[in-house]
Order: sequence, then C-alpha cells, then structure tokens
Amino acid sequence: MINNSSILIAEDENIIAKDIAKTLEKLGYSVAGFARTGPEIIEKAAWLKPDLVLMDIVLDSEMSGIEAAEKIMTWFEIPVIYLTALADDETLQRAKITEPFGYVLKPFDERILHSSIEMGLYKHKINTQLKLRTQELEQEKNKSLQLLHNIFPSEIVKELKETGSVKPRIFENVTLLFTDFQDFTSFASDMHPVQLVSELNDIFKNFDSIIEKHGLEKLKTMGDSYIVAGGLPKETEDHAIKTVTAALEMQEYIKNRKPVLGRKWEMRAGIHSGHVVAGVVGKNKFTYEVWGNTFNIASKMERRGIPGKVNITSDTYKLVKDCFDCEFFNEVEIVGNGKIGMYLISSKL
Repeated sequence: MINNSSILIAEDENIIAKDIAKTLEKLGYSVAGFARTGPEIIEKAAWLKPDLVLMDIVLDSEMSGIEAAEKIMTWFEIPVIYLTALADDETLQRAKITEPFGYVLKPFDERILHSSIEMGLYKHKINTQLKLRTQELEQEKNKSLQLLHNIFPSEIVKELKETGSVKPRIFENVTLLFTDFQDFTSFASDMHPVQLVSELNDIFKNFDSIIEKHGLEKLKTMGDSYIVAGGLPKETEDHAIKTVTAALEMQEYIKNRKPVLGRKWEMRAGIHSGHVVAGVVGKNKFTYEVWGNTFNIASKMERRGIPGKVNITSDTYKLVKDCFDCEFFNEVEIVGNGKIGMYLISSKL
C-alpha cells in the first residue's frame, strides 16, 4: 500500500508509540516523528508540517493533548485524531469542543484506525478546499465592490447593495463642472491612437486625484470631456467653492504639463450651479446620470469659455464671489433661460 501522508504521533509511552508507528507503516503511512509532551508536539507540528497528528489526551506535561490539539489545529490548520484510552463523558465532551477529525479508543482496531485516518485526511482536504473557495469568492466580491466604488459614489453603492436599485433624487443646489480641450480633433490627428489614449488617461488620472481631494464626484468622461459634480449625492454647503477650486487646480496642472509633439494641451472649463435630477440607469451596465437645465447650462459654459480659464455663470458667482478673484466676462443668450452672465475666475482671494 502506498500513501504519501505523513503522521506525527503524540504519545507519552514509548512502547505504545512504537507499536502505533509499526501499524501506520504497515498501512502505508510515513511517520513524521514522535513527541511526549504538549509543547514538544506543537513545536514538531510547526517544524515537520505533518498531514495529520495522532494525539493522546494524556501527555507527559501539564498541557493536555486536548489543549495541544486546539493550538495545532488553530495555528497550523493540521487535522488531529485522538487516540486515547480515556473514554469518560467529561473527557469526550472536552475533546469534542476542539472539533477533532476522529476519536479512536485504545486498544485500537487497525481497521478503525485506518478508516479514521482516511476520513480525517479527507475531511481536512474538503475543508481546505472550501476555505480556499470561500476566500476566492470573497476576493471576487471585494473586487466587484471596489469596481462599483470606482464607478459610483459610496452612497449609491450602499443603496444598490441594499435594494438592488437606486431611486432618482432631486438635488436643489449642486455645482457642475465641464472640461474639454481646445482643438482636440486637430491635436488627436497628429498623434498615434495609443499615445492619445495614454495622454488622456494620464491627464484624467490626475484630475481624479484632484476631485477626490476636494470631495467631488466624477460623473463621466466623454471623449476629451471630463464632467464633475459638487454637492451630490451627499449635499454640502460649499459645493460651488470646492468645484471652482478643483477647476483652478486642474487648469494649473494642464498649464504645467510638458508639451506633446511640440504642442501644449489647452483646456476650457465651464461651471454652473442649480438643481438637477440624479439616478442610476441601465440593466446590465449601470451608469450614474444627471439630468436637468443645470447640466445643459454647465456644458454651454464650457463651450463658451476661454482656454486656460475657468468660466462660471452668475448663479455660481453669487456662491463664490467672496472667495475668488472674479472678472465679468460676457453675457450669453441661452434658449429658455434668457441672458446669463459669465465670469472668469483668476485665482483664490
């Protein structure tokens, strides 16, 4: 009989230990070693790493076999089978608490010992596989959860987890920021697609860091456009100030960035404050969307802005005028909204 499993024996009587070893070798197992005391069996289990431990409950030490077994199974995840002459109810109950993989009484029957060892090894194998699979599932769950957090605000992820959907909400006062790059089409035509994507990815990663620092939410990117919201889904009083501050830092980052192919990126930034409706749409691929007039006006502020500057509406101006150096720029007629004043932000006061 061939068996690669190694077994460590804990027995305080040398003659009995040798008899157990002969039986194990006859059954095809390899004997990893012997131990007489609790501390010794624990040390050898850590060093020899056997596949299973045969444990007498009474050892030549203050530490009992039950105490040693509990530590071995907890610390090293090695299965333990009790092989003992003790069969009183109190001992059996104490032994069961450690959840052993078997309990064989002395004098032992060879067939019972063999079947107990095989069952113990099998149960340990199944438990290990289940534990690994559970860990893998937990890791996959954490990856999925992290992906959701990368896509959605934390409050939205929580609602999705709890209810499976997200109710649309009206936000009375938020600030939206739109950005895009001057002459992007012409710029992109001079670059290899892989280089273009790499450049945009590098820029947007830095933008991500800026808005995260200011507690804002990235709504989406569309081509070269980057859209940010302040004041949702968690409402704040200083949403406009935070959004304008982030926009100035984004412009500063673009200005200091090294030229590509002899040309520098130039960015427009438009901001407007007002009420919006926000919610999650989609069935298999979710997106967090924002709707309303505020969204449309913020987009138009970006298109009518000046590269390198931050363009805000009069509504946003009222919220930030005490914190920034603002210069009246122009008025623009927007269908359904009449004339809207525009201001350029130079710097913080």
